[in-house]
Amino acid sequence: MTSFEFPGKYYEIMRRDFRNLAAETEFLASLMPDGGRALDLGCGTGTNLRELGARGYSCVGVDQSAGFIDYAVHAGGTNVQYVHGRIEEFDTDDRFDLVYSLFMTLNYLPRTELRGVLRKMRELLLPGGHVVLEFGHLLNFVETFQQHIIAHHRGDGVLITRLARQSLNPHAANWRNEETLLVRESDGRVSMYDNFFDQAVLTGPEVRELLADAGLTVTAEYGGFRKEQAPGHGRGPLVIVATAEEARSA
Repeated sequence: MTSFEFPGKYYEIMRRDFRNLAAETEFLASLMPDGGRALDLGCGTGTNLRELGARGYSCVGVDQSAGFIDYAVHAGGTNVQYVHGRIEEFDTDDRFDLVYSLFMTLNYLPRTELRGVLRKMRELLLPGGHVVLEFGHLLNFVETFQQHIIAHHRGDGVLITRLARQSLNPHAANWRNEETLLVRESDGRVSMYDNFFDQAVLTGPEVRELLADAGLTVTAEYGGFRKEQAPGHGRGPLVIVATAEEARSA
């Protein structure tokens, strides 16, 4: 269960402290033909899609946050369409050269929905298309655990103070973050937002098995969006690229 709603402009400010947009854009673009079609499941405020759209790709983004989708729509950009809804329920007759889910979106899904979502990704691919997954795995959670976090994010004249409490339910392999955002605007106005989100603690073998079950073959694994080698000790991010197997008989 997740409650993750606050103005998209604040998400954009915080995102800059966590992500390398240029590296992400180059990575995703390298997996598509010129003028290809991309689907972002869990698109947030559409940051990646605006960059891909500006390069001439045709893009669709899906996210369950009404605030984030509203921000994305009003942020403009070309060749991008947004859908407000849960990715577990999304359906379309369109097919794509690239279907991707980044920034731990997979971890937010209930475990019971993972298999169905990955099968849906497979069905939405054009021949020769790719799936890209970036997710938090076991050692990410173990090594980054802090019971209490205080962090500051600055940008566009705004100061965001993030107060977070983390807790783990080991029997359910579930990680909960409870966050309060204190936001001071450039004119001195202050606002506050409360959020909590649950994340399933996934492992590499678990995700690879689910991909195989969906008819997807892992073709590459990286330790980040600069295509650096995934570290052998299992720490750090894991980015998996998979392609569709040949169509299976009914």
